[in-house]
Order: sequence, then C-alpha cells, then structure tokens
Amino acid sequence: MLLVMAVFSATAFAKIGVLDFQKVLKESDGGKDAYSKLQSKADEYDKKLTAMGDAIKKDQQEYAAKESVYDDAAKDKKRSDIQREIRDFNQSKDDASKDLKRIEMRYLKSIQDDVLKICEAMGKELDLEVILEMGNSGVLYMSPKIDITDNVIQRYNNVYKQQKK
Repeated sequence: MLLVMAVFSATAFAKIGVLDFQKVLKESDGGKDAYSKLQSKADEYDKKLTAMGDAIKKDQQEYAAKESVYDDAAKDKKRSDIQREIRDFNQSKDDASKDLKRIEMRYLKSIQDDVLKICEAMGKELDLEVILEMGNSGVLYMSPKIDITDNVIQRYNNVYKQQKK
C-alpha cells in the first residue's frame, strides 16, 4: 500500500517552472537595450511633433492678431492653411504611434524567441514538465523554488552579448 501511494504521489505532481517575462524585459540587457532604443525613437518623434505644434500655435496667434486686417480671401486661406497643418500634425502623431508600436513588437518578438529557446533548454536540463509564464497563466501564488526567471535572465544576457558581437 505504501509503495502504491509513493508511486502515485511521485506521478501526481508535475515538475513546474515559472517565468516572469515582464521581469526579463525590465532586468535583462536585451530588454534594457530595446527600451532604450524605443525611448530614443519616441523622443525623436516627440521633438518633431513639438516643433509642428509650436508652428501651429504661432500661425494661430499670428492669425488672431492680424485677423482684422485680412480680407475675406486671406482669412479663408489662412484658416485653411492652419486646418491643413492640424491635419498633418494629427497624421504625423498617428504615424509615429504606429511606428513605435511596430518597433516595440519587433523587439519583443526577438526577445521572446530567444527566451523561448532558453526555456526549452532549461526545461530539458532541469527535467521540468511545464514552464508557465507568470502574466499569462493566472498564477496567483508560486514558491520561489520554481521561479526560473533569474536563471533565464542570466542565460539571455549571455545570448544577447554573443549576438551583439
């Protein structure tokens, strides 16, 4: 009877590992580098959009100051020009947002691919039956003993350094 219980209890529990991918993104060299590049691109777009916004404000102020001296045709042209500038600004803002999202997805995909390979290797190495991603699996509690995140970060940093060479 004890032998049956021992066999049953050994097979009843799977060996599980848990990975916090958000922590990998925040703490790994590759994640930090991707964030830095993304932030740099966002700053570039922000600078461009700020300049466009300043130009629109200047034109609006100029129009408000000289509105009384403009004839109807000049008023219509100036209002039309300002509306076009606003449309261009909004289009540039939308384009920048889409481009940043596209860049972010490209970086995430690259990191995810590398981390997946590392997790597969670690799963085999540690004889794990399943590795759960903390954010998507609905993990409400886990023992720190099954958290493989720090090991994955170390291995990913090594992979990332090799890729940069």
